[in-house]
Amino acid sequence: MNFPLKDRFVTWGVPILLTGVLVALAMLQYRWSRQVSEAASTRMEASLQNSMMNFRLDFSRELATMCLELQGEDAASVDAKELFPRVEAWRRTSPLSGLISDIYEWKHSDGNERPLQRLSAVQPRFETLEEWPGNFEAAHRLLVESGSMVSASRTVERASRGKKTQVASRSSANRFAVGAIDESIPLLIVPAARSGDPVWLLIKLDSRLLQERLLAQLSERYFGDPQTAEYSIAVITAKSDRPQVLFSSGAGFGEDARVDIDSSLNLFGPPSLRTGAKQPDQPANQPTEADRSGPAFTPPAEAPLAAVAPGMAFYKIRFDAVPGPVSDQGWQIVAKHRSGSVAAAVARLHYRNLKLSFGVLLVLGASVALIVFNSQRARRLALLQMDFVIGVSHELRTPVAAILSISENIVDGVVVDEKQLLRYGGMIKNQARRLQHLVEQVLRFAAVHRRTTSYTIRRLQIPDVVDEVLENMSTMISASGITVDRKIDSDMPPVSADFGVLSQCLQNLITNAIKYGGESKWIGIRGIATTAGSPAEVSVTVADRGIGIDPNEVKHIFEPFYRSPKVMESPVPGTGLGLSLAKSFAEAMGGSLSVFSEPGKGSAFTIHLPAATGPDRELNGVTTQAVMKNLHSTMN
Repeated sequence: MNFPLKDRFVTWGVPILLTGVLVALAMLQYRWSRQVSEAASTRMEASLQNSMMNFRLDFSRELATMCLELQGEDAASVDAKELFPRVEAWRRTSPLSGLISDIYEWKHSDGNERPLQRLSAVQPRFETLEEWPGNFEAAHRLLVESGSMVSASRTVERASRGKKTQVASRSSANRFAVGAIDESIPLLIVPAARSGDPVWLLIKLDSRLLQERLLAQLSERYFGDPQTAEYSIAVITAKSDRPQVLFSSGAGFGEDARVDIDSSLNLFGPPSLRTGAKQPDQPANQPTEADRSGPAFTPPAEAPLAAVAPGMAFYKIRFDAVPGPVSDQGWQIVAKHRSGSVAAAVARLHYRNLKLSFGVLLVLGASVALIVFNSQRARRLALLQMDFVIGVSHELRTPVAAILSISENIVDGVVVDEKQLLRYGGMIKNQARRLQHLVEQVLRFAAVHRRTTSYTIRRLQIPDVVDEVLENMSTMISASGITVDRKIDSDMPPVSADFGVLSQCLQNLITNAIKYGGESKWIGIRGIATTAGSPAEVSVTVADRGIGIDPNEVKHIFEPFYRSPKVMESPVPGTGLGLSLAKSFAEAMGGSLSVFSEPGKGSAFTIHLPAATGPDRELNGVTTQAVMKNLHSTMN
């Protein structure tokens, strides 16, 4: 009792356990995949933010480096003879040599405004301008307010006459590095003097070179080749209706303010980074709800060094936008993932990981199913082989017992005359043939499945083969009282086949018809040629009026060792190899074996072989299927 329980546990318990493990792994894999996707989303957003901040810092650093080189070492004033060589040296050594369009100098002394001067492009001298350029209005206003504040501060210093206050004030003044930018021109405003009256340099930049070279280089440096980069990048002016695109890594990107973006960051002023919003439509220095709710970078506490004018401050590596009518057009960098958004890219990655992981689990599940199928198949094959061993043993025991009994009778002197001796000799011959047939069946089955069988294919006439088989089986047919109804077309074309193999195939079919023909004691053998297909086909049908085959068992009858439960319960001996060998023999000769059966009415097995020679011809429209139906019509 323990063995069957153990066997059932191995057969069903282990696969069920493995299936449960696969389901648990699938659930864990789904959770892990979500966690990986969240981590990937965080990593991609952090990487994008870092790249944008580095873009901003490098952009400011390039401008600040240029300004610091132009300021020089003079602490009190700006001398054209010193400034001109520095500008020329910078233009010779900098890869952005054409970035400087014009340089202006402006000074505010004791509350008095000096005229604006422009550095000559051909010689070291300043050219005094009668009036400020029209687009410099915002910068002019800012500088006047800043100069007034500095003058007032100096008056307070002189009144206090405190050394510490003076030192602290000079220390703060000396910390000035770079200043403001008017983005509409664009125009840099930087302090040029570190002591005395305030002096500013106004550096007008070349917009085309700034956009086509500096912004393009920074974009490729931090976001990669525009053709293969993960993100589309644009630098725009934040107009509320239609942004002006200064630079774009993709055609048309940045032009539509309604398009969702992954992140935006202003290039000047206190950094305000916004994620997961539409393109910015607010002034660069005015925080929005997205700034307050979303992640944002804020400048360090020591970043503002001194207030020069209301709304303006100087930073080491930061330029503040100049307040004015166009202050709501601050330059901003916007980014969008080429998949549509970072969320879409993460979702695509998530689905891809799910497909891969569940594909692996599906393969594992299929492996478990295959294991179950193969184990059931192996178990069924083992049972069939056991039945085969029992059947072969029974088949062997009968002729061996008969031969042993007859030989004992002869040895013991029971046989006294020649007539009895001949009768006993015939019995030994029949049993020996039966034993030989059984041994040949087993050997042929082994040879077929080991693919060691060789065939001698030659032209054969079907009537000759049928007559030879009937003659060899005449003793069995006579002993069984079977009537053979033989009808073979006289003008059948020859076939290419192995004589011995085809004879064995027919013999197996006739033997089955004798065994399972029932009480009708009738076998029909029909041979016809059909030309319905190409090439012409020759078919031989062996029919009986016996017990027939259940439709559910027809698909199994050609399997090795298979015997239906109904036959297993009957006293009819057998090994379950006859039909399997017949089918293998027919297919080895280029033909096939088919069956037509009705339970309780009989069965008809047909060997189909291609004709060897002869033109295609139709014999009164008769087909193999029609022959089988006619045979069964005669059974009724």
